[in-house]
Amino acid sequence: MLKFFKRRYFTLSWLLLIHFISPAQEKSTWKVPLNEVNRWIIELEYPDKSHIEASNEGLVIDSYGGATLWLDTLLTGDYLIQYEREISLDKGENKRLSDLNQFWLAQEPHNEIKLKSRDGRLDSYNDLILFYVGIGGNNNSTTRFRRYDGSGERILLAEKNEKPFLLEAGRSDTISTFVRASKRQTEVWMNGKRLFVEEGIQNTKGYFGLRLTASRQVIKWLTLSKL
Repeated sequence: MLKFFKRRYFTLSWLLLIHFISPAQEKSTWKVPLNEVNRWIIELEYPDKSHIEASNEGLVIDSYGGATLWLDTLLTGDYLIQYEREISLDKGENKRLSDLNQFWLAQEPHNEIKLKSRDGRLDSYNDLILFYVGIGGNNNSTTRFRRYDGSGERILLAEKNEKPFLLEAGRSDTISTFVRASKRQTEVWMNGKRLFVEEGIQNTKGYFGLRLTASRQVIKWLTLSKL
């Protein structure tokens, strides 16, 4: 059963990540423990019809409607977020190949440190400042890159709707998101190929959130690395 946890946030200090790093690693990398569901701030459109759990598969999100899981850590500096994610069509109640999505560099428009609580509906995030990518949206027909400017505008920056940039049943996808605050740049890659890049970004710190709609998705692993 889904349990709701007290909303809490942390600021990521790379010096504190030494505990998670093996001596052989040259770069600071933190493997987020997916068995700790309370690392995530969970917002569900239909909490009574959705299910989130840590299992042998990974972090399982089985959502009847919109769902956002915010990592409870404010991210700053130059870093890489990577994860492997699969949309499951053989288990659960919500068998739909669509909407492998994410938010990142999310912040409130008045630069508050914490994000306000929202209800999981996509339009409830319209007043945030953030970047959004939706891979295989609209029933796996679109892959779009947007910037939210905090005024309600969801600015379309680019889209790639050809088959190589959409989802495929039975395939796990590795998503890599680079944030280079020092260069004011962000990029999103899928399976080793760059999807989108944006230069001259204004917000260089914020929260990362997994996002999906009406589907069952499994996060198999997720890491944060200092660049």
